[in-house]
Amino acid sequence: MRFKLYQDQRTASAYKGKWYARALHEAMTFEEFINHMATHHCAFSEATIRGVLIEMETCLRELLLEGKAVRLDELGIFRIGIRTSPADSARDFNVAQNVPGVRLNLYLGRRFRPDQLRKDIKLHETEVYTVDKSDTTEGGTGGSGTSDSGTGGNTDPVMP
Repeated sequence: MRFKLYQDQRTASAYKGKWYARALHEAMTFEEFINHMATHHCAFSEATIRGVLIEMETCLRELLLEGKAVRLDELGIFRIGIRTSPADSARDFNVAQNVPGVRLNLYLGRRFRPDQLRKDIKLHETEVYTVDKSDTTEGGTGGSGTSDSGTGGNTDPVMP
């Protein structure tokens, strides 16, 4: 996974001028995901995979709205949570007024927990920008600009 460095520029921050890594994500369409799955020596066609995933999405939503918690193997447990505001008494409680929102909760399975992901991830500094790592002032490049050399200023682009 690629990351880029950025500098905290918030004026009121106790960490102003400090450097951090920010994960870079490449958006993948549903079709690209299906194609990726089909290339993993899968016995199912892209059409079958597409159909199963669409049906899973439909059924997952249906079951969640019924109040079920749905476990998807090692991915985790999906369930709906509600956000409520207080009522003075049980008699005064009104769903329209005291339940302003709902949210989808995902309780991660073992393989997707942060400690396991950290063990398995290989981080690479992106090669699309330059950071002058010798600059110790607050006005560093902040991860902007582009790089012709492709190194991003890093002699060891892979971080364990």
